[in-house]
Amino acid sequence: MSRDTHFELFLRKSPKSSWVLMDANSNRSKAIDQGKSLLKQYPNGGIRVMKEERKHDGSYESIMVISLGDCEDPRKKPSRTFVQKATSSCMSPADLRAPAARKTYIEVMPRFLERHRILPGELIYRTDLLETLEASGSEITQAIQRVAIGRAEGDDLHSIARQLHELVNQAINGMFKDKKNGLFVSYNGSLAGVLEECRRRPNKKIAFGSALADKLRPETTWPGKLKALVAVWREADRLEKNDKDFVCEMLSDYFAEWIATPSALNAIIGECRNTAEALDRLIAILEPRPKDLGQPDRLSNMPAALDLNEAVHLGLLPSAKNTILSRVFEEISSNRRLMDGSLLTEFQTLKKFGDRLVKILQSSRRAEMYEAFCARSKRLMSTDTVDAYLNGFDVFERPRRLLELQDNLVGTDARQKMIMLFRGLIGQPRFEAAALDSNGREVNTLMALKKIQTDLLNSDLPEADRVHAAQDLDALGVKVISSSSVIKTIARKAGSPALAALGLFRLASEAVPKGQCAMLTSMAATRLLKEPDALEAVKSNLDLRTTLKEFSGKARLASEQIVASEA
Repeated sequence: MSRDTHFELFLRKSPKSSWVLMDANSNRSKAIDQGKSLLKQYPNGGIRVMKEERKHDGSYESIMVISLGDCEDPRKKPSRTFVQKATSSCMSPADLRAPAARKTYIEVMPRFLERHRILPGELIYRTDLLETLEASGSEITQAIQRVAIGRAEGDDLHSIARQLHELVNQAINGMFKDKKNGLFVSYNGSLAGVLEECRRRPNKKIAFGSALADKLRPETTWPGKLKALVAVWREADRLEKNDKDFVCEMLSDYFAEWIATPSALNAIIGECRNTAEALDRLIAILEPRPKDLGQPDRLSNMPAALDLNEAVHLGLLPSAKNTILSRVFEEISSNRRLMDGSLLTEFQTLKKFGDRLVKILQSSRRAEMYEAFCARSKRLMSTDTVDAYLNGFDVFERPRRLLELQDNLVGTDARQKMIMLFRGLIGQPRFEAAALDSNGREVNTLMALKKIQTDLLNSDLPEADRVHAAQDLDALGVKVISSSSVIKTIARKAGSPALAALGLFRLASEAVPKGQCAMLTSMAATRLLKEPDALEAVKSNLDLRTTLKEFSGKARLASEQIVASEA
């Protein structure tokens, strides 16, 4: 087979997933065999093998080789491409220079950008790297295929890919033409001098964009490039307002791309132990600097982050600020854990992030923040994640530990998942066995059930399930009382029927689950009060009579059936 022909393998893990390019292979049989192997791993998904053959004019012809599994009705989702969504005819090579297009480069060819330590805004003016990208063949083809798949939505995938190939070729050729015609500017001397040179060109934006790319060309590391950009921003502060605004607008897009590039981001916020630490520093960039010595300074010893913080608060880099927020929301809503270890600690950290974001967030983005936190809460309430957390506690303690998390939950779905997990925990045979195997500690067990039930009823978990779960805890308390001699033991230790009745009324009102369990205990107390010794003691002791009346009333309230209005 010709070296200009290769076979691309695409996988969709499930009908709701997106198509992902898994590999590009020069051997047709190997590509198909690899696809069949992937289909065994994802039996609900589908695979496609596409033949990509380069024609004499440099464009590619895509041909379907094989399609296996569930390949129909791809998920409808918003386009992630950089072209206008309405129709292909609306596209132009100039669109590929726009910030939205440059963001897409980070998504579809991250390895190329990382390998050459280059930002998209720099790439579009670097004809040497555009030549390298064009010569790579498969790399640019894979990027275009990813974009085409992202926007196909039932349209002809191959037709879209061909149009994108033609557009990219026109854009690259246009860049070479612009450079040849003298539209580009070298970054020599002062920023003011560079801007003066850019004004002499037909397109000031293209000219200054090429100058920035030239400024960054000698720098081969992310810290070096960042230092160069910050130096330009610092120098812009001495320009007249119109020039300063123009430069800051261009730099804002560069910093936005920087935030969206994971490896480049480390040059600003440093190496982080986990995602939570990275988010902590990103949010700090958007916050005012601490004024009190006692306040934590999350950006200390991070000069680039401090520079970015200053620029954001001066309102000079709006794109960068919005990109930081988008990055924060993206990480919060992702499937990745923010930190290893305690689930409670992660929820508490999220709560702190939310409190900080609310103070700095524009009202227009609060709905986006809410959705991100809802997604995070729902994912953290997955069975595997919760089980891994609760396995560190005793079986009887797990429902209480689960309820500790509910204060930090966001969204109806997460609360629904929590109550279902809770009901599953208290319904397990081993939980009941742990409650019944009290070995003389029945009062402690009943008090623990009472505490869990009270916390549950005071929560904002779904009402109907709350009531059912509270009734289940009550039923378990009844079993504990019925299977033990706890009431007789209390009566015997009290010394007299009247004091025994008082002890049981207190137990019913304060120490056993609300409902049938409290009623059972109250009935035992009432029977004791009917004994002659008890009647005589109550008649002759006013204080005892008053105390019995108080606690019998409380016990009566605790004996009422649990209904939805209490939850």
